[in-house]
Amino acid sequence: MKVVIVGNGPAAASAVEAFRKVDTESEVIILSDERHTTYAPNCMENVIRDDILPEALFYKGGERFYEKYRVDFRPGKKVRRIDNRRKVVITESGEEVSYDRCLLAAGAYAFVPPIEGVELKGVTTAKTLDDALQIREWISSGRVKKAVIVGAGPIGIEDAETLHHLGVEVSVVEIFDRVLPRMLDHQMGKIYGDTLQKETGIRILLEHQVVAFHGEKWVRAVEVRPRGSDRSFFLEADMVIVSTGVRPRTSLVEGTDIEVHIDRKLGRPIGGVLVNEFQQTSDPDVFAAGDIASGIDVWGNHRWIALFPPAQQAGYIAGFNLAGKRVKNPGLVDYNAVKTRSVTAGSGGIFEDSEEELFLEKGNYLIKVFLSEGRVRGYQFVGVPRDGSLNRGNRLLNLMEGKIRTWKEKLLADRGYGLEASGVLFHFFLKLHREMTPYTRRALENLLLRALANPAFDVPLYV
Repeated sequence: MKVVIVGNGPAAASAVEAFRKVDTESEVIILSDERHTTYAPNCMENVIRDDILPEALFYKGGERFYEKYRVDFRPGKKVRRIDNRRKVVITESGEEVSYDRCLLAAGAYAFVPPIEGVELKGVTTAKTLDDALQIREWISSGRVKKAVIVGAGPIGIEDAETLHHLGVEVSVVEIFDRVLPRMLDHQMGKIYGDTLQKETGIRILLEHQVVAFHGEKWVRAVEVRPRGSDRSFFLEADMVIVSTGVRPRTSLVEGTDIEVHIDRKLGRPIGGVLVNEFQQTSDPDVFAAGDIASGIDVWGNHRWIALFPPAQQAGYIAGFNLAGKRVKNPGLVDYNAVKTRSVTAGSGGIFEDSEEELFLEKGNYLIKVFLSEGRVRGYQFVGVPRDGSLNRGNRLLNLMEGKIRTWKEKLLADRGYGLEASGVLFHFFLKLHREMTPYTRRALENLLLRALANPAFDVPLYV
């Protein structure tokens, strides 16, 4: 059997690992439009800061991964489309690669609105490793003193704080009424955005739209207009990062009978390539996983979830089924967290149409839980900074005492709270489908999050 995988991200890599657990003989080909081996797509701000080791960035081991799993890796091979009737994948150069089974794992691309001046040098996205390396080069050259980020989603916000830490004066322009508009509701988004501005000095312009980029060859200014107004003003900029979301690469199946996720009432696409619980498309020999696909979530709904963990999960399922197994995906969940140190945020699940909202605030932690029929459908989390003292009862602190002289100072200086808590909420409520019981509610109200797993070991680091 000959298997062709289009794409080289987390879904593709996980699929290869699962496939080889079952089938060690079949030919596996990976076609990638990028020149790099598989890398962690959620670490681009680390690449810009240059604070990530190659073994962490190329988390599958680089070239060794393809050698270990006997994969014919073909970088720089951009795929134009698939012809599933003839069972071939067609590259941009016109080359045709035949397959017996195919996995579409080409992910999503950065959506760039048709803004005047977008072709100027210095205007970029921050989606790929090449994007991040280019941004780092511009900053290290000393030419970037002021930057404007268009869009206040997770990537835009993480990049804003990264540039701020690198000494760049940063402004963020967002057309919605809050930062992280798809992660947080108005209340939580306002808390997060206000705290971020206070802690960093990053300027955030909400309910503003970008009209144009100005400059000769290189961008020099961004024309901005308040929403609903006809008056513009200008922000000086040596660099612009456009972070206005991503779109699935559904162009790969244009002209085929492979179904795409469509809103039947509106008659327009609302997601990626449609797959069943086995990650199969409407063509049983073509599978899809990751950001290119709309899979089935834990509640049985088709949803497009363009995030790293669901991509790995779906890729693993697809790999087994490419090899002839019938493994069902237990259901995707959207779990996202913003890796900012000044103030953190996380969310997961579904927020719309909830029957009950539970808002909890204690110290620097804010949690909102969304319930339907007594079960948690989603949550939002914000961890705001405070001056904390170390808890002498924490065993980790005692173990580290005297071993690393500056460890305590570094620990207290890191003012980002909440990612661990956000992960606990995701795992307990959404992945394990736990109900909101009186015990669970008390644990949340007292913010004893680890008590959800084991009350005996709930000794917090901070008091």
